[in-house]
Amino acid sequence: MADEIVIETYEKTDREECIRLLAATFPGTSDEATFRWRFEAEGRLDPVIICAKHQGKIVSFNSWIPWVFTYGKRRYLGYQSGESATHEAYRGKGIFKNIVRHADHVALQKGIDFFFGFPNPMSYSSFIKSGYRPVETYRYALRLLYPFAKRKTRGIGGPARYFEETMLIQDDRITPSVNREYGKWRYDDNPKDYEVHAYEEDGSHAAFVLQRTIRKGIPEALLLDFQLTNYNDMFVEHAFQYIDTVFSRRACYIRTFFNENTDRGRTLRRYFPIQVKSKYQVLIVKSISDALHSNIIFNANNWDLMPHCVDWL
Repeated sequence: MADEIVIETYEKTDREECIRLLAATFPGTSDEATFRWRFEAEGRLDPVIICAKHQGKIVSFNSWIPWVFTYGKRRYLGYQSGESATHEAYRGKGIFKNIVRHADHVALQKGIDFFFGFPNPMSYSSFIKSGYRPVETYRYALRLLYPFAKRKTRGIGGPARYFEETMLIQDDRITPSVNREYGKWRYDDNPKDYEVHAYEEDGSHAAFVLQRTIRKGIPEALLLDFQLTNYNDMFVEHAFQYIDTVFSRRACYIRTFFNENTDRGRTLRRYFPIQVKSKYQVLIVKSISDALHSNIIFNANNWDLMPHCVDWL
């Protein structure tokens, strides 16, 4: 059967079949709305979508979506491995290896610098066999909340317009580019529900993006992103006091991950002292161009990431 499988780049005529395959594989979390958000948003760079076909029908779908990163005052183009699905009758037949090979060729044509992802345990080994390298294991950390926290009043809740151009970026770390256009796509236009809260004090700004979930029957708040304009200790402390009061009666704790070897990570470690060893995300990376030396791109200390980089969160 493998000889009869055709690997092709996605065409618009494949749309309905792809949506059906994804919806069947991920019922309740993948549908036309999520497909439109990931792959058809206006103003975004085109995704890389590779399909496997057997007798003209789509039997496997793999995607990579664009992310712009900065490092050393330069911009780099990374594509995250996103939704993928293979019809159960075609699993274990080497299709994924051929799809990745085709995607690498497309990436070279598009000028993509690297692929990255956060695979689930089922797909991890397939990515490693296809040339991806594990770079870091991000373990989640917790901040416990107390229901009677004193209310801070300088915060603002609302759309993702609160991502200011003056938010700090550490130049010597590989960091996702965050601006208002990104915020609109990632949070405002996303079919999932997020809460964007901003805190302002004496001209300083902090932005929090959170998602409320129920985990094992316990209400939690997942901190996807935290951006700020300065690291003044008192300002950061007040910002977290504010966000605590927003969620103290709605969640038992806030959960997130970060790189402790960054300016932002060192700040967050003070406010998230409890590490959860059993819950984590593994960052894998495959270098496509030679724009970033292997000593840089495969060094975990050089990445400044948080959960917002995991597209399915």
